[in-house]
Amino acid sequence: MRQWIARLLFLGLLPSLLLSACGGPSVPLGQIGNVEGDLGGAASDEPRATLVAEDILASGGTAADAATALYFTLAVTYPVAASLGGGGECIVYDTKTNKLENLQFFNQSPAAGGAIAIPGNIRGMAALQARYGRLEWSQLLAPAEQIAAFGEPLSRAQHMAMVVNRNQFILDYNIRNIFTDKDGNFVAEGTRLRQVRLAALLSALRSEGGASFYTGNWARTFVEDARIAGGDITVSDMVNYKPVWQDARSFRVDSNMVGLSTGRSGELFETLWKSLYDGKGILGVNVSIPEIDIARQTAELFSKVPDISPFISYGTTSFVTSDNQGGAVACVVGLGFPFGSGQMGEISGIVMAGNQGADMREFAASPMIMANITNKDIYYAGAASGGAVATVATVSTALNVLAQGQALDPAIEAPRLFTMGPRLPLLYESAMAAEDVAALQSEFPAAVEVDRLASVNAIYCRDGKLFNCISRHDPRGYGLSLVGN
Repeated sequence: MRQWIARLLFLGLLPSLLLSACGGPSVPLGQIGNVEGDLGGAASDEPRATLVAEDILASGGTAADAATALYFTLAVTYPVAASLGGGGECIVYDTKTNKLENLQFFNQSPAAGGAIAIPGNIRGMAALQARYGRLEWSQLLAPAEQIAAFGEPLSRAQHMAMVVNRNQFILDYNIRNIFTDKDGNFVAEGTRLRQVRLAALLSALRSEGGASFYTGNWARTFVEDARIAGGDITVSDMVNYKPVWQDARSFRVDSNMVGLSTGRSGELFETLWKSLYDGKGILGVNVSIPEIDIARQTAELFSKVPDISPFISYGTTSFVTSDNQGGAVACVVGLGFPFGSGQMGEISGIVMAGNQGADMREFAASPMIMANITNKDIYYAGAASGGAVATVATVSTALNVLAQGQALDPAIEAPRLFTMGPRLPLLYESAMAAEDVAALQSEFPAAVEVDRLASVNAIYCRDGKLFNCISRHDPRGYGLSLVGN
């Protein structure tokens, strides 16, 4: 009898013993600790969101899972740009499909127009997670719901975005009730804030799925919220809203492919990249790209797109994630203007995006991913915010790493410049070398020194190897980057 008991106990333990012997995880999928060794990386403009993404990666989540959890956390901790009322796009690389894709979920204008745009972020992130996620949807939204319901100290990122733009805001009572004190000043960094109405919506999304927001009671709720704010959205507008998957706009760099937005932002990125790099060498050969060349090509490029708003604000935000299987996601989302329309839904707690033309909205630069499709190696993922200059910042940072051979830290920290045309003012950062400034001033007499231009988030994997991946957030901002191992 004892022999049979011993055998049964052994057979009961056998699966776990075999799993351990085969190198499988000792912690179940969905729990922190599921992944041993390299986890992947994440970088965003707000620290709490990055920490949530890292927990998802440690739980066995994919880059898409991490990006989804990161975004919904941003919607609570960085609503000045990442509210659920906004829209955006992502570039996605997954080793199973082995292709670069562009997921677009921009705000759309209602059929009847009006002051409020149709939100895209919820449906977009739901589409991303449905196609490339591994964990349960509910697990990804739980951190954001908890933060909204029980409160979280206001981050420096959100606080500074409000303070810097304080003279531009016209905010309704609902926003002021959360983010300002009794004297009408923005609350201090570290102030614990609760967003109860938003928590209720996140709870519903967690249990019912992202698509539920665009149908039924929640669609009618948002339609009413928009109507109060001067919008003319209908339930039909909500039901008919769909995110769009496309093959990314791509071009070859040596044996690698760069994936970009299929929209205008991707075209601008590719044009600037090629004007600075094509014909000058191969990746990793320390190609020299002088600042004056960047200024000339930037002036030529942006002088041809006068309808793009040159304004720099905190109306957009970016983030990047990668996983230990070689997948990566790079996204830019936004409201078009800090706090969008300046109005928050009475019922939903959503900061709503205004229904504005391109010339009135902060320009959203294309996210990008570079991968070797033949070898299924991820080399670089980057995204930036800060208006039209974000395109220059993204291209310059990537070329600093991939063409000039810099490490990611100095590549991101390198001084930047921007101009909308040859005879227009040129902005350059105060850290720029004196000889570069002199060269710029010789061709751009109206050169203006500024403190900072744009904010970049990036992941770089040297030689395409996962164990060589590092992530970085721009020191010009107040975010966080992590690579777990």
